[in-house]
Order: sequence, then C-alpha cells, then structure tokens
Amino acid sequence: MKTYEKILMSIDNEQFNSFAPKGRWLYIANKKDTKKGLFRLPNFIHYFVSLDSERMPSEIGVVKKINGHITARELAELDYKSRKIDVSLLTDESIREYEWFLEKVNALPEHTPMAVTWFERIFPKKEKELRVHKKFFTGLTKEEKKELFGD
Repeated sequence: MKTYEKILMSIDNEQFNSFAPKGRWLYIANKKDTKKGLFRLPNFIHYFVSLDSERMPSEIGVVKKINGHITARELAELDYKSRKIDVSLLTDESIREYEWFLEKVNALPEHTPMAVTWFERIFPKKEKELRVHKKFFTGLTKEEKKELFGD
C-alpha cells in the first residue's frame, strides 16, 4: 500500500471557522458530523473534522509533513475509531476514498491552506460531489499567512 508523508492539520482560528485544536489531523466530515452550533456555512461549502473523540469542525486545514508515513488504511482506521465504528467494517472501496484524500493533500506543498466544497453538475445529469482544494486568502499579507499556516 502506498505511503504518504503529508496530512491535513487544523489551525484553531475561530475567525476562519476552525475550532479543532491546532495540530490535530483532519478529514472530511461525514453526514452524521455536526458543526456543534459554532458556525453556519453556505450550502456549497463543506468542512473537515478532527480525527479524535471530539471531532471538532474546521472549515480550513493546512498541509503539514508528519514524522514518518501514513497509509490510506491507517487514516481510515483513525477516522473509524473517532466515529466509534468497528474497524473490521472497512472495505477496499471505502479505503479508496481515504487514498483519494491523501493524494489531494500530498499533491500540494507544505503550509498550503485547503478547503472542501460541494461541486454541483447539472448536465448531462444532476450530480453533487465533494472537492478538496487549495484555499486562497487574498486579503491577508504574507506575514499574516505565514503566522496562520506556517510553522
């Protein structure tokens, strides 16, 4: 199984709807996760949750290198454990979703902010899919960006 050296981490900044403690690993929130009444988002924006027992919401994550490596299966197991789901229920198909997520995260340089949004396609048939992508902050100076997303 392929290994990865980068993961998405939280920044803990309420101004940017990031409530997970700084440095926690993030993954895309599922249908049962809630924003715990902390913030509201337009319907095209989705969010991440921390991979711990609290599963705190975070609209933005930042790409960081980790000590060692992680596989899609290990990330899936972390997510299942934080959701209190039996790890034996993992399938190859569900692990491919984690693989897709890690591919997106590892394609970008370290300290890159990321977000997750819904992409809606109407033609030829109505479809809705999640997109994990780089998030741009045009209103911030280089120093502010470094303070938020840097070391």
